[in-house]
Amino acid sequence: MLYTRVWAHRGASAYAPENTMPAFELADKMNSDGIEIDVHRTADGIIVVNHDHTIDRTSTGKGVIAEMTLAQIREYDISNPNVFGDKFAGTKMSTLAEVYDFIKSTDMTINVEIKGDGAEYVKAVYDVAKYVGIDNEKIIFSTFWHKNITDLLAIDKSVYTAPLYDKLEDPYNYSKNLGAYALHPSYPQTFENDYIKKAHEAGFMINPWTVDSPEAQTKLLELGADAIITNRPDVALICRRKYQAQMKTSK
Repeated sequence: MLYTRVWAHRGASAYAPENTMPAFELADKMNSDGIEIDVHRTADGIIVVNHDHTIDRTSTGKGVIAEMTLAQIREYDISNPNVFGDKFAGTKMSTLAEVYDFIKSTDMTINVEIKGDGAEYVKAVYDVAKYVGIDNEKIIFSTFWHKNITDLLAIDKSVYTAPLYDKLEDPYNYSKNLGAYALHPSYPQTFENDYIKKAHEAGFMINPWTVDSPEAQTKLLELGADAIITNRPDVALICRRKYQAQMKTSK
C-alpha cells in the first residue's frame, strides 16, 4: 500500500496566518509530514517567506517585498489581521533560514515554492540551505517558473525539484526533459485518465495541490498520490487514518 504524505500548505493556514511560524508550528503539532512555503527576496538580499510579492494582503502594512529591506518589512505584523483579527498580533515575517532551522528540529520535510525567476535569485535561494546546514533530503523545490528547475539542477544535480502547473499537454515527458523529480499539478486533473498511475510509471512522485475537502483527499489516497498539499492537514490526516484502517480490514 502506498503511503500518502500530508503537507501543510503555507503551514496549517486554515487555522493560523499563512507562511508564518505559528502556522508551521501548528502543522508540526498536528503531525503533518511536511510544510509548503513560498519565498521572495528582499531589497537587501534576504530570502523571506511570503506568498504574495507584496505584504498588503496579510500584514498591517503595504509594500513590495523586493523594494523593502527585511527591517522595513518587520515593522509590520504579518498576522493576516483581516482573517484572524488580533489573535496572532506581533507575528513577523520569517526568513527562509529561520524556517529551515525550525524544520531541522522536526520530522517534517519542506516544499519551497520559488516565486519569480532568474539564475542569481535561484542560486540565492539554494545557498540558504547550505548556509543553515539542512540536508537536500529534507527539501523539495517547486515553481511555476520552470526554468528555475534547470537553473537549480545546474547548481546541484542532487536537489529534488518539481514543476507546479495547472495544465500541461504532456506532463510526463515535459518534466522528464526538465530533469524534475516530482509533479505538482492542480488536483482535479489527477482524478482522470489514470493520471497518477501514469506519473508513477514515468518515474515521478506526484503531489497535487491544494486539496481541502475530505472527499477529494480520500480520492487521492485511493489513487495513490505521494503527498497531499492542503490548508487543513488535520482533516487529511483523519482521512488517511480512516483509509488505512479500511485497507487493513479489507485484507
